[in-house]
Amino acid sequence: MRSLRDASRLAEHQLEAVELLLPLLDAHGGAILADEPGLGKSFVAAELARREEIGGGGVEAIVPASLVEQWSETFRRFGVRGRVLTHTALLNVAEEAPRRRLLIVDEAHAFRNPATQRFAALARRSAGARLLLVTATPVCNGPRDLEALLRLIVCDDALAGAGVPSIDVAFGGRDRETIGIIVSELVVRRDRTALPPPLAFGDLERRVVWTPEAGEGVTARIGALRFPLAGGEPLVRDFLQRRLESSEAALLESLRRQKRFYERALECLAAGRALPKRDYRRAFAHEEDAAAFQTVLFWELFVPASAAVDPAEIHDAMRAIDELRAAVERLPRAKERALLELCATVEEPMLIFTGWTATAISLANALRDVRRAVLVTGREWANGSAIEAFRRGAADILVSTDVGAEGLNLQRAGAVIHYDLPWNPVRLDQRNGRAHRIGQRRAAVRAIYFLPERHRVLPVIARKNRTRRQILHGRGRARATLRTIRARVAGDAAIVRFAAAAEKEGWSVPRELLRRHRAGVETLLATMAGSPFDEARLGHLKAVMALEPWPL
Repeated sequence: MRSLRDASRLAEHQLEAVELLLPLLDAHGGAILADEPGLGKSFVAAELARREEIGGGGVEAIVPASLVEQWSETFRRFGVRGRVLTHTALLNVAEEAPRRRLLIVDEAHAFRNPATQRFAALARRSAGARLLLVTATPVCNGPRDLEALLRLIVCDDALAGAGVPSIDVAFGGRDRETIGIIVSELVVRRDRTALPPPLAFGDLERRVVWTPEAGEGVTARIGALRFPLAGGEPLVRDFLQRRLESSEAALLESLRRQKRFYERALECLAAGRALPKRDYRRAFAHEEDAAAFQTVLFWELFVPASAAVDPAEIHDAMRAIDELRAAVERLPRAKERALLELCATVEEPMLIFTGWTATAISLANALRDVRRAVLVTGREWANGSAIEAFRRGAADILVSTDVGAEGLNLQRAGAVIHYDLPWNPVRLDQRNGRAHRIGQRRAAVRAIYFLPERHRVLPVIARKNRTRRQILHGRGRARATLRTIRARVAGDAAIVRFAAAAEKEGWSVPRELLRRHRAGVETLLATMAGSPFDEARLGHLKAVMALEPWPL
């Protein structure tokens, strides 16, 4: 058996991260590893997992489906026996008896919304466990993203000794100074300056390729579209315009789906019934991008048969779609031509990212006449052959949707092309990080951004980047320590119900339970408050609390 000090698999900066994270996990039961892309965060997490197992604890990694094999291989390399679950599988995994264990969540920014089932599932799973959240982007849109992740790993008053009596209050008041203290205490984040010289990689050279408008006539036709069976027409038209900015192929695919939706709707109207959710799914769910456009047209917005829908309005909308499709098919595809010209002149291997499957398929087909190109979308991901073909040199260009933007080691590439820009700059960081990472030997990786002349996305990206920098790179000064347990009874109906039920059963609720706990315990308390109070649930709660940083 390898000793705790045997960390030969780790570079110096990775071992330093392990030593920084261990006391956080011991003191608070959780921590965030937020090193920038390319520094080897999975190796740091695997070493922590190895030490957890040596100490007698269990280990689970919760990762995107696309990274299961990579994490499994990393665990094998470190001699870790823990199992690997996907983010999606977490929703259905059976509850386990509380025991000492470490949960590692990769790409943890996927859990930044507390209102989702995904967040609730992770909260339940992490109750009584130590939780390591791994993400290069703990702030995607604003401070609330980081606050949600912190709720998973620490109690509200976990940093009272550092002068932060309430994490909730700090974020609620947008107290930048106090948030700086929270980040410095609970988040380990380094950039590539932390690397020793042998592992250092070069710069990221950025360049913009401006693309012309697709055509005023097409834009005007999108603006004139009417959607008789949908709410939020401006949102739908804006969505179609975004599809056109990506590619003509993406817009044509959306228009084809929309027309088929109308055809199904007319069939249902003729039969005297509304289009039910089941039929809607049957119409679209078998296709790769089923949710891409039709999620805007929620089936709940379909007008019931009793609402006197005029089929003539639907036929008019279908004719307008046909006219728009014909106009789009006549477009010269100037953006695609610009990409083909670029790829013909750039000799080194490259990655091309787009947010839309239809765009990726169209580009891959066009590029095969220019260079050796392979395609990665959700459909092609399973066998991994395209990625391996690129890695071993059998292909020079990898065209991918954002399914390939996380976690992969693709240092063979010397250029990363962003064929369309997402609203969230996190995606840009993740895409660049596939090539701009440890193992990259070029002096610089080129990042090339295709941007429409009448863009709206750059100001949004710039604003979000400023917010991220302010939160993650700010530093606060310690204030006078205020050690308080922030009581929640008055403001939390679930806790009130739980306390009342517990006292009715003769169990006096300890004062410590009335504080704001980690999200896992919060979820457990809320569940108990809404269910019949019984000894089995009480025993489970006590077992969980015995493993929390502040046991009863």
